[in-house]
Amino acid sequence: MKRTSILLTARIAILTSLLLAGAMLLNAQGGNQGTLEGLVTDQTGAVLPGTEITATHTTTGAVFQTTSREDGSFTFPPLPVGTYDIAVKKQGFSALTEKGLKLTVGAKVSLRLELKVSATSETVVVTAEAPVVETTRTQVSATVDEQAVSNLPTNGRNFIDFVLLTPGVNRDARLGDLSFAGQRGTLNSLTVDGTDNNNTFFGQTLGRTGSGRAPYQFSQDAVQEFQVNTNGYTAEFGRAGGAVINVVTKSGSNAFHGTAFEFFRDRALNANDPIYNLQRAVAVAAGRPLPIKPGYHFNQFGGNIGGPIVKNRLFFFFDYDGQRNNTGNPILITLPTPANAFQTAAVNYLAQRSNNYNRTFNLNVYLAKVDYALNNSNHLSGRYNAQRFNGQAQENSGATSAFEHTGASNVNTDTIGIQETATLTPNLLNIARFSYQRDNEPGLANSINPEGNVRNGLGQTLLFVGRNSFSPRETTIHRQQYGDTLAWNHGHHTFKFGGDILRDTILNFFPGNFSGAYTFFNLDDFGRSLLGSPVTAAGNSLTEAYPGPGTTGPTTHPNLWQYAGFVQDDWKVSRSLTLNLGVRYDVLLAAQPTVQNPIAFAQGLDTSKIPNDTNNVAPRVGFAWQPVADKQFVVRGGYGLFYGNTPSIMYGTADSNNGINVQTLTFNASVATPLPASYPNTTCGAPQDNAGCPLPSGVTLPLPTIYVFNKNYQQPYVEQYNLGVEYQLARDLSVSVGYLGVHGVHVQRTRDINEPATEVPTNITVAGTG
Repeated sequence: MKRTSILLTARIAILTSLLLAGAMLLNAQGGNQGTLEGLVTDQTGAVLPGTEITATHTTTGAVFQTTSREDGSFTFPPLPVGTYDIAVKKQGFSALTEKGLKLTVGAKVSLRLELKVSATSETVVVTAEAPVVETTRTQVSATVDEQAVSNLPTNGRNFIDFVLLTPGVNRDARLGDLSFAGQRGTLNSLTVDGTDNNNTFFGQTLGRTGSGRAPYQFSQDAVQEFQVNTNGYTAEFGRAGGAVINVVTKSGSNAFHGTAFEFFRDRALNANDPIYNLQRAVAVAAGRPLPIKPGYHFNQFGGNIGGPIVKNRLFFFFDYDGQRNNTGNPILITLPTPANAFQTAAVNYLAQRSNNYNRTFNLNVYLAKVDYALNNSNHLSGRYNAQRFNGQAQENSGATSAFEHTGASNVNTDTIGIQETATLTPNLLNIARFSYQRDNEPGLANSINPEGNVRNGLGQTLLFVGRNSFSPRETTIHRQQYGDTLAWNHGHHTFKFGGDILRDTILNFFPGNFSGAYTFFNLDDFGRSLLGSPVTAAGNSLTEAYPGPGTTGPTTHPNLWQYAGFVQDDWKVSRSLTLNLGVRYDVLLAAQPTVQNPIAFAQGLDTSKIPNDTNNVAPRVGFAWQPVADKQFVVRGGYGLFYGNTPSIMYGTADSNNGINVQTLTFNASVATPLPASYPNTTCGAPQDNAGCPLPSGVTLPLPTIYVFNKNYQQPYVEQYNLGVEYQLARDLSVSVGYLGVHGVHVQRTRDINEPATEVPTNITVAGTG
């Protein structure tokens, strides 16, 4: 065994042992918790040690307690988000109760609690207000709270669109992704109730929500709130070089609550559009049947209910969200009057397939959640979420794509999350988590015929017929995540230690060109092929792919193991200065390919090897400083390294595009070489709904285009740094100014290593310039 392999094995064994030994942490504050801390004083400003502080979760009755330190400061272990009543008691002073304090996800709320000297047992009750400025928060983040999620409008009800309210966020060039500070959307991460909720194959969220297919995986009405960490976040957050979006779903409470909604729009309420009127005029002039009116139907509906099963102990919440949406897909094609038998056959074939059709976005989303207080120190939570999406005619639609050329883009996801929270001591909190996720995304075909691109003789496509060149396909991910949370308050330090394990088992089936893909130069040539006559004119071709003998062909399994560990310390250096010090280690291990291309290997390229980058240590530091005591004014900044993931679609591409698994031939028509088959037949014979057929005998394979990883490949990482100030102008208004910097390193790309060594001068004529 090579020395590098021994070292890698040793690293994995040591890390796995540490994780399984119980020192694992997903993220205490980064799940569905926030931090509550503060200072207890008397009316003169003198600190009061030994004061009892109790936080009661108003909707569930859960009680949390702590005691102030010698300097009067106190810190609760991370608390579940929600509204709290704070009770403060010390002998010789009036009791103080602050009601209605809102603790949001990831927040660091710092309170100033002032007690009055009193010999009686009076209690002072006030309405609590969380400070507008979080004076001990070091990272750059924003929270979209329950009020915003419930009341702000969204087109399509995808709650992640609220992230666009965060400064520096834009739509990524890839549909459905968000770009933070100009970075790729693949560098972001979504967590739900503390568990990873990402599709590691495509580098998007689970279910690829918002990517033109399923609009969302979680109903907007099932989301309580979420935090957007954009820069300088702590070591507990990982697998992201961009932003981490941290979502908390709703739970039941001691009171029954429910909502219901419906939104409706339909084409019956709309006038005919100009395109349809033009289609009608063309059909009447040609004596053909009138085209189908493009549909438009938009219906969203659903509701939820939650409440107690046993008061103060057992709660339930259930949410359903449905969509039945159709949008019309017009076909824009002008067919000439046939001049011969070949054109007649071609025109008749295309006319039968040139009608308008509808694209559907039908979705059902379910969420069921149960929370159980086993006792005052142990709480158990379980969540199940399902997404069922049917997207008819979304595989390859468009104005020149017949209905049979598209297919259904379906999405089926299931997520199970279980969390057990144990208060071991007043200063020690443990959170154990497990999640299972399935992301199944099949692409179905509407025909068994091969793809046919019928052109007009001028290089322009009239209509695509047959199934598209890559259907039917499938990508399915089964993933498991294991972790445990441990947070320890010790003096002026809040320590967090740990890590997690993620296992992705992936099936990717992508049969590009395995069913054949024709290109016909004009209607005459298409008609010839339909009637079984040889097609000999230039500009006609058939591209067909074949599985390599003894290989898995277009099927790959780019499985992943991911391990992470970190140490973090929130250190309250003084009443005005807080430091966040941490270091994180991430490693992603990809399954190795099984096929080595000997020709490539002779050139120093090993298609059976994917390098695993195992030195991803990420230090991070942040600070929050109050230059003026007792003023809601803070200066914060930080710097750190943040490692992202390589989407495993890149690993799958290297697995199959090794020049052996998939072998592709293009047959070009000429006077001497007619196409080897007549549409819809291929070299396999009659069209078949399968992954291809054996390579024809007697053919000479061209040199393949292969994809192979650089032997020195490293995971991408981003240097993040920030500096800013925030000041409270009024009771509920603050202003902040900051500078954010990012520097991406080793961001993935492909390049052609066979480019010519010398440039060849070429004259290019620009139209209109002579």
